[in-house]
Amino acid sequence: MSRKPADPLLEGVEDALVEKTLRRWIAAGLGVAILLTGFMGFMSLRSARLASEGADLVAHTHAVETSLSAVLEHASDIETGSRGFAVTGDESFLQPYQEAIHSIGRELNAVRGLTADNPAQQRRLDQLKVQIDTRIELSQMTVAERRRTSAIPPKSLFLEGKRRMDAVHAAVGEMQADEDRQIKERTNRLQAARRFQTFATLASTVVGVLGLLLPGFAIFREINKSVQMRAQLKALNASLEQRVEQRTAALESEITERKQATQALAEQAEELAHSRQALEAQSLMLQSVLDSMAEGLVTADEQGKLVIWNPAAEKILGRGATDLPPEQWSEHYGVFLADMVTPLPTDQIPMVRALRGETSTTQLFVHSPALAEGVWIEASGGPLKDKNGAVRGGVVAFRDITPKRTAERKIQQLNNELEQRVALRTAELLESNQELEAFTYSVSHDLRAPLRHMAGFSGILLDEYGDKLDTQAQKYLQRIQDATGKMGRLVDELLSLARVGRQALKLEPTRLNALVEEVVFILEPETQGRQIDWKIANLPVVECDPILIKQVFQNLLANALKYSRPRAQTVIEVGTVEENGQPAIFVRDNGVGFNMKYADKLFGVFQRLHRTEDFEGTGVGLVTAQRIVKKHNGRIWAEAELDRGATFYFTLSGLEQAKFKSKGASVGAHT
Repeated sequence: MSRKPADPLLEGVEDALVEKTLRRWIAAGLGVAILLTGFMGFMSLRSARLASEGADLVAHTHAVETSLSAVLEHASDIETGSRGFAVTGDESFLQPYQEAIHSIGRELNAVRGLTADNPAQQRRLDQLKVQIDTRIELSQMTVAERRRTSAIPPKSLFLEGKRRMDAVHAAVGEMQADEDRQIKERTNRLQAARRFQTFATLASTVVGVLGLLLPGFAIFREINKSVQMRAQLKALNASLEQRVEQRTAALESEITERKQATQALAEQAEELAHSRQALEAQSLMLQSVLDSMAEGLVTADEQGKLVIWNPAAEKILGRGATDLPPEQWSEHYGVFLADMVTPLPTDQIPMVRALRGETSTTQLFVHSPALAEGVWIEASGGPLKDKNGAVRGGVVAFRDITPKRTAERKIQQLNNELEQRVALRTAELLESNQELEAFTYSVSHDLRAPLRHMAGFSGILLDEYGDKLDTQAQKYLQRIQDATGKMGRLVDELLSLARVGRQALKLEPTRLNALVEEVVFILEPETQGRQIDWKIANLPVVECDPILIKQVFQNLLANALKYSRPRAQTVIEVGTVEENGQPAIFVRDNGVGFNMKYADKLFGVFQRLHRTEDFEGTGVGLVTAQRIVKKHNGRIWAEAELDRGATFYFTLSGLEQAKFKSKGASVGAHT
């Protein structure tokens, strides 16, 4: 049986179709590879530019914060120096004060230059300069006042100085907060760009692989189809042997195209090598940033292996990166807790905490054989996480804060010295007061004997010789009797006042209503023939000295009776109120009252707001009441209006814990 020869025209058409399809797939694969290579190169350049800009902005922000810290330190030196000289008169306090005045202007100029591109910071800097100039002027006034008077200046200067210093702290805090906000925003933008670059790189890699696999798959498929077609033609006609030779030649030309594709792939690999070089350049730039940082920066992978350790970290800690496990880090680097004695526990190391996913900021002391002197550092650490939130490592940044700690220690030392001097002065004043009270008691006690003699002898003269004396002589003797009586009462009240200062408190639960009832009974002789309406509320049970608090009620109620004497109907109230959230006892009358302009004289010894001819008194009763209330950690004050009565209030430390049954009047009595 003869074989039907194959159609040469059909065979040529099929070969052309296969060749065209292969060329199309190869071109597509090369096009995708070229596009991806260009895209990756662009992303590498963009990442390098963002890293450089971010590093410059971070370094600039740290420079601003460093200058602001220096400004605040100089302001603190001005304040502590002037205050130390004002309190002690020691000229050595003025050395840091004068140096700070000369240096603070330079630091302000440095901040102004660094923030020249930030109008908001420039405005804050203008306000800060005004506040610092005002503080310097006030410090100079304080120093001048000390030199002029050789005495501690008025307290108002210190309070105003503190207020001005608080304003300086607040202004610097606002500027530092703005810088912190800017660095956070810039860091977030840089991290977002890096995440986008990572995503783009992964996506382009996947697409590139697909771009290479699909043409290869198409080539393989077309080769299989070609083999099948040749087998069919061979089976149909023996004459295909000649065609096979021709086809072999064609296949050799096909091989040539494959070599060309291989060459194209080699060119693509070369372009990828260029991209790698760009990434290496980016890494070098990052290393340059790390080398130029003043702060130490350390990173570790999730196994705790130290990956990055910049030169500043080695300079501050005195050692470079180590392969030791975290359990030996504290001993190796000589890191201690703030007490400078206890080695830092492993679980408190900032990098260990970061690898646990914790964020921390702490101050530590470093002292190792590699350091001539110990340093204080402030370390801030946090975890490094992947896009799924899993911890893949940790980063710790730290800086040398030894100068800051030294300044704080000096300030604390000055404060301790001032507190010691205040305590010493307080003890001296307390001793003087005790001596004064003892003197008052002694004088008052010694006055009683001659007063008794004067009263006794003048009484004998009136009783035995009164009928022999003329009227004028009898008046003189009576005036002696009245004066000695008044003097006796004054001596008794002075003795009572002295006893209050010397007597120790005997605290016990006391029902205040019982004390008021006893006092009302004692004062009953003074109520004879008067219309008196007592309005006494339910008062609490209070932890107090019942004898002394009874004296307070007796003095206040006696005053209420005395100064309401001109009223036809006297109304006296005793109850409780709240003043600024604090419970207080009040005693109110409808008497003649007084002018509040003279209220500051109420609690002065021998001070009286009414004439002796109108109302008797010694001017000691309210002073005694005030002393008793102060011994109970309370205070006493009054409110009044001329001819409209007066109200006296007082607080006691036990009132806040007392249970109030009622705040309104509940008991009424008429006399």
